[in-house]
Amino acid sequence: MHVFLDHRQTEQPQRQLRISTSERGSILITAVWMLLLGASIVAVIMIHNLRASEELSFEREQTQIKYAQESAVETVVADMLFNGPRSELARLPAETSYTINGIAMQVRISSESGKIDVNQADPVLIERALRGLGISSSQRQAFLAIVAGERSASRLFQSPTDVGAAMQQAGMAVGSGFCPDNYFTTFSGLGQPAPGQMRPELTKALGQPSLPTEARASPGTALRVSINTDGASPLIAVIRTSGLIGRSYSVLDWSDQAGCGD
Repeated sequence: MHVFLDHRQTEQPQRQLRISTSERGSILITAVWMLLLGASIVAVIMIHNLRASEELSFEREQTQIKYAQESAVETVVADMLFNGPRSELARLPAETSYTINGIAMQVRISSESGKIDVNQADPVLIERALRGLGISSSQRQAFLAIVAGERSASRLFQSPTDVGAAMQQAGMAVGSGFCPDNYFTTFSGLGQPAPGQMRPELTKALGQPSLPTEARASPGTALRVSINTDGASPLIAVIRTSGLIGRSYSVLDWSDQAGCGD
């Protein structure tokens, strides 16, 4: 006699997943840490993107200011070119303000002709000016030796920065107390500073009578244009006006580093 087993009625053992309390706690802690890690990664990415956006915005703003400052230089030249002696900016030193593309700027124009051109002036004149400005004898002689060396090598000082470096090499303390930019230049091309255009300190140092310091800008004059804008480096441009519409000026020096006198 055969017995047939009905597999449908055969009971299969049931397997149950039993998770202890400690394991559930570990899983919960792991899940929380994963959430915190994910949130931290998202926060880091957001902060990085925010900083990148801020840097891009700052660079864009600085570029806009730079273009506005360059436009201000051209506006100064155009005013002098078209208005001639009638221009308010032709009476030097002059100050004005411009707003270009919503950017407010303070503009100051002065002449380089009232300074001693280190490349052209007689060493005796340079020595007298330094003595009158309170520079010691040893420092004066050291600086004049540097000037003589440059001239014998047929080299010129290219900018007031070069002059300041030579003065520091000679032991002078160049800074707010003694600013070479106020008294010396490399751009006027004159053997003597123009009377009436010198600062009172330089006039006194040279033992010359004090004259009114108002000058008139004319074609060929080397002008220093200082443009200051909040939140940006100043623009210092030394230009020589030509009086020609096609080429109204030439650039002698261009810097975004303010000198000690600015």
